[in-house]
Amino acid sequence: MARTASEETRITPPARLRDGALRIEEQTLTERDRFADLVRVVAILMVVLGHWLVAVVIVDDDRFAATQLLVLEPWTKWATWVWQVMPLFFIVGGRVNAGSLRRNRDRGDTTSMWVRRRTRRLLRPMVPLLLLWVVLGPVLDAIGLPVPIVERATEGAFMPLWFLVVYALIIVLAPLTSWLHRRAGWGVPAVATVLVLAVDVLDRIDVPVVGEANHLLVFGIAHQVGYLWADGRLPFGRRGLWVAAGGLLWAALLVAVFDYPVSMVGVEGPTRSNAAPPTLAMVALTATQTGLLLALRGPCERWLDRAVMAWAAVAVTGSMIITIFLWHMSALVGVGALTYLVGWWPDVEPAGAAWWALRPVWVVLCVAALVPLVVVFRGAERVGEPRPGGPFVTVSGVLAAAGGLYLILEEGLYDVDRVLRVPVAAFALLFAGLLLLGALGRSPDDDTSD
Repeated sequence: MARTASEETRITPPARLRDGALRIEEQTLTERDRFADLVRVVAILMVVLGHWLVAVVIVDDDRFAATQLLVLEPWTKWATWVWQVMPLFFIVGGRVNAGSLRRNRDRGDTTSMWVRRRTRRLLRPMVPLLLLWVVLGPVLDAIGLPVPIVERATEGAFMPLWFLVVYALIIVLAPLTSWLHRRAGWGVPAVATVLVLAVDVLDRIDVPVVGEANHLLVFGIAHQVGYLWADGRLPFGRRGLWVAAGGLLWAALLVAVFDYPVSMVGVEGPTRSNAAPPTLAMVALTATQTGLLLALRGPCERWLDRAVMAWAAVAVTGSMIITIFLWHMSALVGVGALTYLVGWWPDVEPAGAAWWALRPVWVVLCVAALVPLVVVFRGAERVGEPRPGGPFVTVSGVLAAAGGLYLILEEGLYDVDRVLRVPVAAFALLFAGLLLLGALGRSPDDDTSD
């Protein structure tokens, strides 16, 4: 029964939230994999929280520096076995891309158009971030902020963009890896694991550059696991706990016997890790996380089917998850600047008892800084159809965009020794790739399918 105007005015906020959650429930397609959405949201939020927790800002005698808790407290490297959850995002990516590619084939659309849709949705949200910091760097320099601080701020704000480079390449390879999956199944990740080991050996003997290949191999293995998930070839249920235990023992063996690093995330300085570049230990961690997914899927699916409010929270967060990921380090940089540089943050010993006690306050401030950024920039995730393009143009666009972004990350966004302060050639390559992919400009129709 429809409500009258007077009844509408008496609806409490909880009731409005409940009504909104019910509308989301009604609009959710029955074939949607809610568990995959939950995993993706949890994975990204854990990455965000992890980055906020390990950031350490030091101000001493007008010296401003930023480092990681992992550097100051080596024992925290063991915690990265829990907090390094990027493999989960690639597993979910494989699960989602498998279904999306299948629907694309059923519609008779070209593979090139599929790649263009996926990369447009992935890459366009980063454009406002790039443009803001291109302007913000010189402004901060002009108002008198020391150049090392400006360079450090831009480096920190851009740190999440490495993920876009890897995932864009995973997308452009997805038609090939999907074809290999249909023919070899488990054989694809098995062969890739052997290749990861070979790259590890070559990297250890200081063969240059070769370690970078493991970014595609390691996270490509996680993506192939997602294909196996989509095909129903994974042993869901309690057997997943055995898979998780096996992966954990495998990782422990690599660390204890074969001298693999403990840390599963990148550590500043010359310290080795299993993330920069990824190693076989990251594959073992992927196996552990896969096992946990297998064991948790049933209970989580039943919970999401019953808990309307919980599913609504997952759906809403998932609709802006790339924006959250891209802007969370900018929020951290802003909080650091406003609290430390102006003297508002208490002078406590880094990683001491008082520092830990203030971590919840730090996280709350980061959340408060992130919310308005997400509100302002989340619209960049609502993208329409890109312009059509053939295979050569599409592949060239992905390679150019990924290559330009990689160069920006390697060279740094801001450098006073450059003519225009920014890496012009890298930016030109990036935006040429985005233009080739049709990832710039607005579309009249939002594309929320696949």
